[in-house]
Amino acid sequence: MERDITGRAEDVQATLFGVTSGGRPPLEHANVPSSTRAAITSATESMRVSGGGAPGAMEVNTGAIVSAIGALSRVNEQTGDALLGTTAADAEVAAWSMTGHPLLVAAAASAAVSKAALIAAQARLTLIHVQLASAKQHYDMVEASVGSLFGPRILTMPGWNLSGSATRGLRTALDEFGTAVKRADITTPAELASKVRITSFGVMVAGGGPEGTNAVIRGVGLDDVLDSTLQTPMPSAFMSGTRAYGELGGQPGDGFTLGQYARVWAENLLTGIGETEAQVGTEEAALQAELGGSWPVVRTAINGLSGKPGFTWLTPYSTGRSLSPAERLLYPFVHGHAVRPKAKETMTGITRKNAAEHGIVGLAERPLPGGINFDGAAPATVAGTAAVLKDAKNIVQDRENSTVMVQKTTDGSGRRAFSVVLTGTEVWHDGQGIHDIAGIVEGMRVQPHDALNELPPAQRAVLEALRDAGIQPGDSVVLTGHSLGGIDAAGLATNKEFQRLYSVKALTTFGAPVGGFEFPQDTSVMAVEHHDDLVPPLDGVKNPDGKNRSTVRVDTQYNGQYSNVGSLSGVAAHDMYTYTLGAQGISNSGHAAVEKHERALRSAVPAGSQANTETYIYAATEEHIVHNPEDR
Repeated sequence: MERDITGRAEDVQATLFGVTSGGRPPLEHANVPSSTRAAITSATESMRVSGGGAPGAMEVNTGAIVSAIGALSRVNEQTGDALLGTTAADAEVAAWSMTGHPLLVAAAASAAVSKAALIAAQARLTLIHVQLASAKQHYDMVEASVGSLFGPRILTMPGWNLSGSATRGLRTALDEFGTAVKRADITTPAELASKVRITSFGVMVAGGGPEGTNAVIRGVGLDDVLDSTLQTPMPSAFMSGTRAYGELGGQPGDGFTLGQYARVWAENLLTGIGETEAQVGTEEAALQAELGGSWPVVRTAINGLSGKPGFTWLTPYSTGRSLSPAERLLYPFVHGHAVRPKAKETMTGITRKNAAEHGIVGLAERPLPGGINFDGAAPATVAGTAAVLKDAKNIVQDRENSTVMVQKTTDGSGRRAFSVVLTGTEVWHDGQGIHDIAGIVEGMRVQPHDALNELPPAQRAVLEALRDAGIQPGDSVVLTGHSLGGIDAAGLATNKEFQRLYSVKALTTFGAPVGGFEFPQDTSVMAVEHHDDLVPPLDGVKNPDGKNRSTVRVDTQYNGQYSNVGSLSGVAAHDMYTYTLGAQGISNSGHAAVEKHERALRSAVPAGSQANTETYIYAATEEHIVHNPEDR
């Protein structure tokens, strides 16, 4: 594959953010109200944080309960043995007491009292045992899985892995409903009947939202269902011989989830179809899928009858690549998303002279929702990282946004840091840009020890922008990304060579499946997710919690209405407009884990009146290998 870099990037800060570019207008959209205070407040109120080493989240360790249950079981068994062992002696003493001898009568009475005491003690132990077992089951249900009620065997079956995500969604819904009822001042059954109704968005409580708005409670969201399903563990005994198991790096005894296997299978399906189309063409691949296993013989007959120029050369199939049975079955549904082999990659540095040619626009054409402010400086808050992501997505108008952005900030003392901004998927097919379905496949396949020149194109474009911006070994870097951009940002943060060169201080992702990435302990990581966002669960791995790693989940009220992509739950919740509102609510929350992450951002990124920000942008395009019958 040919690679071409056409020109270095130059500082375009003035072009994007200078006064000559025009002031930033408010966002005007039918689904986005002029005042977003209610949405921001709802995000703050619904926020749930796990990890980050901050207090506030209750965690129950049932190990002590299990140990106590085991100890009680052993004592109970010993008590039962004692009762059983003394039964014969007690019977003999009772028989001798029938003689009327005072000592024997006293001995029999004493034995009876002792036996009654042992029986009572065993009863109490049994009751405590049952209570502890009930408590453990309760905690397991609340903190880990409502599915624990069904038993461990059923939990391993596909579709029955009702993990903590479903419990979390239910608990959040109940909390939100209680808050909404209180805010709406519902005190009678009649008021409940008049103010609460079911809508397409969920349960609506009139007047139960912030700023006098209506509250919408979604309950267990689509993301919770997807989480529960994709995180189902698959027995390694059945999967260890599969190709997917090997590609996941499975060693004897390793286990993976349904989502991890599904991801690898989907990647292979899309790349396999793309390779076939590159070799035989889309028409021939479709014919192969239609005719199934007997297609070469039948096709030869069809070729002789069709007279179609595109088919005349297609006699024996000899390319060495044919569709598998699964590819044939799914070809009609997924061929438009096939990942095709690349012939050439081109990266172009943006300058003031070529900015307009590449569709780069100024502030006047990059609105943000009301209540969200971003002045072009490198972000040092969660709200700022979301705003810069949305801003980066808007810098290119009327075309696929295949750009990456790096901001270099330097203070008066010469201290500097580099902020990397990576936007999400633009098209769900293998297009000419790099933010497409091929980028997702490449981003999820990266490994920590990959060489920098073999990383996905978006990540290599970042490296070019960093070099043009003048980065030096040891300089501080913060990364932020939305969706696919979050995957790419995580790939850079976990790359060993990148870590050796630069100091990765912080990573913030929005709506990105990053549970499978293992980050350095000294990097502050925060993953922001909306409750109904369908994208974060797609990796099939729960986000690990750690001292420097946290996940923040928010539910921005009416996320379908605040989105510019419609009201479909799971799609609107993934939109970056919605995430900018949620992120503002997160920054407003004052939560300890949020403040800790923002301290890491502020300590890395110079700020203040003496700080100077420069912006470097690369645009990237791809050319694909195209089948040409004349080559036959």
